[in-house]
Amino acid sequence: MVILRCNVRGIIVLERRCVMLQKALYAVIMVSAFILLTAMGGTGGFERAPRVEKNYAVAVVDSSGNKIEGEKFSWEGRIHFAGYMGMAQVTMPFERIKELTVGEKRDRKVKVTARLTDGTETNFEVDAKSRCFGEAGFGSFMLQMDELKSVTFKKN
Repeated sequence: MVILRCNVRGIIVLERRCVMLQKALYAVIMVSAFILLTAMGGTGGFERAPRVEKNYAVAVVDSSGNKIEGEKFSWEGRIHFAGYMGMAQVTMPFERIKELTVGEKRDRKVKVTARLTDGTETNFEVDAKSRCFGEAGFGSFMLQMDELKSVTFKKN
């Protein structure tokens, strides 16, 4: 019987050690996961506007009425807008646009009206969350299309 008691006590001691090791391992995994997941997040901002091959000076008005005078304007780093006119995909180069007015948001798109340099107007839709970048006197700026009211292109 003495041997049996030793085995039972030994098993109980081993079980306690296993439980303690499991708790310690669980704590290490949780702390590691917390550190890794919080390190993955960015600042949510951007450092500077993308470089573009041609400088376009603009006056941008956002949906709150704030006006920004800027240059080196781009849409998603490009010097044209791309969107949809009905079922057709369209590309609208900045050099042909005099003023762009952003209308209502529907689904994931915004309706825009482009007043062209030849005096005509055209309507098309652009992804609402696509971004416009530029540089102003205070630094770089970025606005999503659904945050814009208008973009006026200035003659260089």
